[in-house]
Amino acid sequence: MQRAMDHCAVDKKIEDKNFVCPHYRALLDAAFRRQSTTENFDSSSFCSVVETYVSEIKNAGRVPNVGKGDGFDFKLLKACKPTVEASFAKGQKSLPAKSAPDFWYALCMNQDCAHFLPSRTRWCTKSHSPTHAQSVCEAVRHFAHEDAHTMEKNLNHELDADQICNIYDDFVESTHVNVEAYNHVVHGTENHPVPAPESKKRALDSAVMKNEASKNKLRDASGEPVKSGAASASMLLGFVSFAALWSR
Repeated sequence: MQRAMDHCAVDKKIEDKNFVCPHYRALLDAAFRRQSTTENFDSSSFCSVVETYVSEIKNAGRVPNVGKGDGFDFKLLKACKPTVEASFAKGQKSLPAKSAPDFWYALCMNQDCAHFLPSRTRWCTKSHSPTHAQSVCEAVRHFAHEDAHTMEKNLNHELDADQICNIYDDFVESTHVNVEAYNHVVHGTENHPVPAPESKKRALDSAVMKNEASKNKLRDASGEPVKSGAASASMLLGFVSFAALWSR
């Protein structure tokens, strides 16, 4: 992550245009969220993980009965509110903000019940292949978790069906921006929808990223670590013994 971010910070430094890098980093974080933290990745395995994730997350807007379209063209359907309300516990009209992440994960995974085996769900009248990958559901849960903390300090604050639907709407848009930032950095697409911050903040953020990249480069390019005292003493004794033999 760090090396990819440092490359972005320096590669996109012309006119401080590396403001796309935080969105690039957000997508990488999501792609590697379930990967082992101790595994080493070469360029091939790194790209395999990220490209697979990008191909799946492009379908972020395809949860049934919620909305239609992709990216900025995504629109919530009128069916979203009754779909959400039907998923509430009996008698409920809202749910606590802290419950929104798990609520969206469950609703996303349901996929109109059509992803279950027919033999296990004779009550299901739908018939279609899965509309999206599990990674979409994990992503919307993570987004709802972050959104709930940002939106309300009181996580017991109640959210109604419209607010629950709006979380998903924001998720689809945010995901689209992150994917396009990735395509801009990695695949060189000329245009991207990442909004540029005001000039002063943009220049400051750019400087911070470039300074961080420079520090990391210096650290990674440093020499061999100093050997332990025991090793140094052993080398010194060996040199003294060799000198004594030579003097004879």
